Amino acid sequence: MRMQEYSADELRFAYCYHCYLHWSTSCLRPYHPLADLDLATFRDLVSEHDIHVLEFASDPTQVRVLVSLKPSESLSACASKLKGRTSLWLRKALALEQARNLLGKGYFACTAGKSTRAQIDQYLSGQGQHHSYGDRILPPIFVEQFVPSAEIESQVRAKHAFTFLQFHLVLSVMGRRGVFAVDEARVVTEAWSALQVKLRFALLKVSFLPDHVHLAVRVHPGLCPSELVRALMNSGQEVIGQRFPHVAIAAGVGRLWQPSAYIGSYGDLASPQVQKYLCDWSRRAADG
Repeated sequence: MRMQEYSADELRFAYCYHCYLHWSTSCLRPYHPLADLDLATFRDLVSEHDIHVLEFASDPTQVRVLVSLKPSESLSACASKLKGRTSLWLRKALALEQARNLLGKGYFACTAGKSTRAQIDQYLSGQGQHHSYGDRILPPIFVEQFVPSAEIESQVRAKHAFTFLQFHLVLSVMGRRGVFAVDEARVVTEAWSALQVKLRFALLKVSFLPDHVHLAVRVHPGLCPSELVRALMNSGQEVIGQRFPHVAIAAGVGRLWQPSAYIGSYGDLASPQVQKYLCDWSRRAADG
């Protein structure tokens, strides 16, 4: 059974993609104008890149920022844009005519969101009870947790940055028809696991129900969340079409997934906690 692949331009997303970034000046050399760079000015600097800055703080040697991104934006591309605009502004503030390496090469970045990592893990584990499947003798759910191998960890890490980027993804079956039982879910999970090194992501947890699936993943900063979702959709659809065509036919689905998904970033801290941290840090810096 052959199903039409999903293209990038047809997919639509509900999303919350928040990321905290921190970078320093080269060799921690102090540039005092950097301390005067404020939230409003920084927002103007990056407005052309369609990056929404939620919070901003700086001192003579460091910049810290919380941003909201679109699923089609990779974190590495975002960091390059933010640091590039900061360097250009600082060069002008210092009245430098020639380009210089004012900022350090690397950066730190981690995702935040509405929920924390512990909350997401608990939520995925409780899907059976949430959808009233827990009391069945053979509940139609499949939940599996993973510990990334050393090879996968090496592919998720960036060479010149330290990042920890985590996402909660939700994919729904077309028409919310029941397609997944344990066997189908296990085979699709195996296919997704085989893509980890190639796509540079780590599968942390899956929670399948008959008509939708939740995933927790960690990604390399160069991987766009939207592109990961598209790859997972096409891989899962191919497996069902090849291995379980009778299930798709019985469910009456011509394509496996609805052309939409939820993408939610999360971390050890929720976004409001990160925002409060940046506000407090900026206030302490201003007080000297």
